[in-house]
Amino acid sequence: MTTHLNTGGITTYLLTLTKEQTRAGHEVYLWGSAGSCSEEFRSCTAGVVGDVPRCKSELSPCLWRQLPKLVSFLKENSIEIIHTHTRVAQVLAAVATLFVKTPYLSTAHMFYKRRLGRRLFPCWGRVVIAISQTMRDGLIEIFGEKNLPPVKVVRNGIDVDGLRARVARTDREAVRKGYGYQDENLVVLTLSRQIPVKGTHIAIEAFAVARGQIPRIKLLIAGAGDEAYIRKLKDQVARLQLEDDVRFLGNVTETEKPFKVADIFVAPYLWPEAFGLSILEAMAVGLPVIGSNSVGIAELLDHGKRGLLFEESNVPELARCLTDYARSPELRSEMGQAAACAALDYSSKNMGEQVQRIYEDVLRAKR
Repeated sequence: MTTHLNTGGITTYLLTLTKEQTRAGHEVYLWGSAGSCSEEFRSCTAGVVGDVPRCKSELSPCLWRQLPKLVSFLKENSIEIIHTHTRVAQVLAAVATLFVKTPYLSTAHMFYKRRLGRRLFPCWGRVVIAISQTMRDGLIEIFGEKNLPPVKVVRNGIDVDGLRARVARTDREAVRKGYGYQDENLVVLTLSRQIPVKGTHIAIEAFAVARGQIPRIKLLIAGAGDEAYIRKLKDQVARLQLEDDVRFLGNVTETEKPFKVADIFVAPYLWPEAFGLSILEAMAVGLPVIGSNSVGIAELLDHGKRGLLFEESNVPELARCLTDYARSPELRSEMGQAAACAALDYSSKNMGEQVQRIYEDVLRAKR
């Protein structure tokens, strides 16, 4: 159960997890507001309930109108366990389980605030899955261990081999030519949902500084998001006179293409990121990474051993990281290889197996 099925970190996580669960022989249904990824989920699940209204508040009437439908769905399909991924999904599942005896659990994808609603109605379920050790530590610090069910760490995973195979099949020269790049260009990629906390405006500002020293670099911005924010980014590019050097790809479904053409990956996030799936994907394909020094990214990059780190919002530091990579093929190779080796520990198969063990523990406890 989730809020929506549009491109984003939770949706990517769900797509990876449902594929592994289906591959393992389980019958998986997905409940969430229809979005750009709905069709892809239909190909790897037993069914998608995609007409749920998208809402952000657990008090929204449009959410509670779905309760009878959810209860009937759980009974008719003999659902054995519910796995929630957003706050509103947690609350709806908690109320539904008053009418059916289906246990539920949740995955924490971000650092939730300790608001009144969360204190009065925690709705975590039998277990909370934290996507990193950083996430687990944060939950305990914010809510207190005694106020939480057992918190289990299952690190995010991706289909490393599948992504590498798709990238290997992609013609780098053809895609670079299609993007308008020359052989001598060094391409810096940022790939995320385009919202202010992802810090793309910081990447543009730092890129402008680095390009003043190294004219051959280019910036490739991939991902859809907040249209008002994207307009501001394009205005920023125009103000800095970088229209010939910065390209916006918008929503990208074939991520192997930007990964194939890129030489450097940058993640300039401005909030305490718990993990960073796009960073892991960049690592998996051997790109040298630059990330802001938030706790989750620092954990993923092993505190600078698998990529360069800079302090959040620090434009000069980010610009220096860009120029360091641009000037040193050896450094790019060293960090890219370290990242690619580390990515093997984050396989989707491992993630699916660990989640399955937690499901089995929950079902045993119910029995």
